Amino acid sequence: MRKILRTKKGYGNFGNLSKNYDRVRKGFPAETIDYILKKIGKEKPYILDMGCGTGIATEELREKGACVVGTDIDAKMIHQAEANNRYQIKYYVAPAEKQPFEDKKFDAVTAFSAFHWFTNKKVLDEIKRVLKPKGFFFAVNKNEVGDFKKKNKKILHRFIKKKPPDVKKKYNPKKILGGNNFRPVEEKTFPITEYFNPAEAVDYVQTMSIWNLLPEKKKREALEQLSKHFKRIMRNGRVERQLDIVVISGNSST
Repeated sequence: MRKILRTKKGYGNFGNLSKNYDRVRKGFPAETIDYILKKIGKEKPYILDMGCGTGIATEELREKGACVVGTDIDAKMIHQAEANNRYQIKYYVAPAEKQPFEDKKFDAVTAFSAFHWFTNKKVLDEIKRVLKPKGFFFAVNKNEVGDFKKKNKKILHRFIKKKPPDVKKKYNPKKILGGNNFRPVEEKTFPITEYFNPAEAVDYVQTMSIWNLLPEKKKREALEQLSKHFKRIMRNGRVERQLDIVVISGNSST
């Protein structure tokens, strides 16, 4: 029987999921990181990774030669990032709207799988504040191409009374950046496939924010159904998740 991750936190919280998150969430392909660094165009750019979570992408940027710091609103996610810290990266607990840095400090700000959680004008103004003149902002998302998450959510919705909000329903980072004076706004897509064994796939579902909405008494049954589902659809012992990694970038006009 799979271990049940218990929580009293709500939708949009990930800190209570941080250990599973760090273990089963996949990073980003090397070509995505290379694209970002090439676009910045500096040998050792200074990057703020905002909404860094457990530091998965933060470390990937550092591995490729960037000087990078990470911030996240959740102390538990930052604690996990610090526990994994192989490069002495500095991490800070801070809301996106109030970053603990001086003006015009960074060559670029990145947000990997995070920008849809804080797309308000106050955050965009804060990003501009900490960017150097003509600095870059990169919003990077993993967009589902297959039905991996769709089928997972369908199973979970059987156990949830209230439908959770769809934070990506009106999420259009290209439009958001363009409407806030980032110029030019550009888009680059990297198709990839992630692979999990069935047990990892079950653990992955427990890192989705929707998991927090399941009643505790229903979680064991949900895990059993998920396990059966993944064993049924796996091929050669693996479950596939097909994705487009979409990078939206823009220069600050200030």
